[in-house]
Amino acid sequence: MNRTVITRFRIGWAVVCLGGLLGGATSCNKLKLYDADKGEVVATVGERELYASDVAGMIGSGLTRADSLAALESIVDTWVRREIKTAAAEAAISGQGEDIEEMVAQYRSTLMTYRYEQEWLVDRLDTVVTRDQIFEYYDNNRDGFRLAGPIVKARIARIPAGLRQSRKLEEMFRSGDEADRNDFLNICQKNQYHTEDFSAEWTDFGTVVRQIPFSQSNFDDFLRTRRFYEVEDDEYKYMMAIDLYRPTGDYSPIERETANIRKIILNKRRQALLGQLEDSLYRAARDERMFEIKVEPRQK
Repeated sequence: MNRTVITRFRIGWAVVCLGGLLGGATSCNKLKLYDADKGEVVATVGERELYASDVAGMIGSGLTRADSLAALESIVDTWVRREIKTAAAEAAISGQGEDIEEMVAQYRSTLMTYRYEQEWLVDRLDTVVTRDQIFEYYDNNRDGFRLAGPIVKARIARIPAGLRQSRKLEEMFRSGDEADRNDFLNICQKNQYHTEDFSAEWTDFGTVVRQIPFSQSNFDDFLRTRRFYEVEDDEYKYMMAIDLYRPTGDYSPIERETANIRKIILNKRRQALLGQLEDSLYRAARDERMFEIKVEPRQK
């Protein structure tokens, strides 16, 4: 490693240099390791220095001396390693300095612009999206909500193979009566039989069938003809009930798209406001003659 990449980190005197932080006396001034504004130096890498004031806020109050020392060791070691890596990177790409500076400048510009825009939007962006607005967007853009695969509202259960009351449990599972379904769930809960309920929200059918042994590859063909499915292996009997389904190519239900539509509407509002901001800044700069464009406009 380059000789300029040197660490003079000595955790022993580093603890002393923290002085008031750990409750110890300090004699670091005698070693010329003190800056009136930043406090004592606790570690260096080449020309870079880490001061006690940089570290103090990172160590929690109320720690024992041993815990404070452990925290200090970790913080300083992390800093030293990062600075060594940074120095090595600077040495390795020293010939690309202009490119790096340009990237940093671009990043700084992007970051400052983003922060400015967010602060400008705080009191201007209307974040209320009504149900009517969501329905209107859905109706006007229905083709954008076509399903790439079937979705379902379904239930799954797994009970031990060869169970004596298997037939009765299956009848209760298949039943459309809410009381039967509740009784089935109570029995499963009492006996710790595994169940999965996908009936509250629309779910990709592929996600549902991953919970059970299922070999049929054409999901739409299966769903067109089946509402119940069961399969058994040496240990378990698996049951699946399809309460509702929508096939591939159908429209995704609006309740499934509501959150996404809300994000789309808010983003459109945001972009419209930022467009207004940019236009107003441009007009103000033009009126104040803050810029000059020297490219000849094209002939129309």
